[in-house]
Amino acid sequence: MSAVDIEALLVSHGVKPTAQRMVIAAYLAETHCHPTAEDIRKAVASQLPVAMSRATVYNTLKTLVEAGVIREVVTEAGRTRYDANMTRHHHFVDIRTGAVSDIPWQAVPKLPYRLAGKYKVKSYEITLFGEKEE
Repeated sequence: MSAVDIEALLVSHGVKPTAQRMVIAAYLAETHCHPTAEDIRKAVASQLPVAMSRATVYNTLKTLVEAGVIREVVTEAGRTRYDANMTRHHHFVDIRTGAVSDIPWQAVPKLPYRLAGKYKVKSYEITLFGEKEE
């Protein structure tokens, strides 16, 4: 996505396009590796004239998640990753490498919207764990 596209995306979600938000949103739009906040901080550090603090990265990610620009993906306890792909999809975690891949929504059989007769499912996303075959 171009800088104009990123700016338009942020504005369309009600987010003021600051330099930090633009750089982080652009990075996430271009990567498919589902990075952590620290991965993002390291990846974009050289793109800004002033060093970005961890707090700024976390606050920016929180703002983008709350606005619906990106989403959080939890693949393991205590570790949050970020994803700019906002279409419905699932995730696959390679247990050998830790790599996270998008799985098309249609690749996983549909779940019923009523489970065990007492749970009404509103939405779901499945994270699968295994080994990616080459």
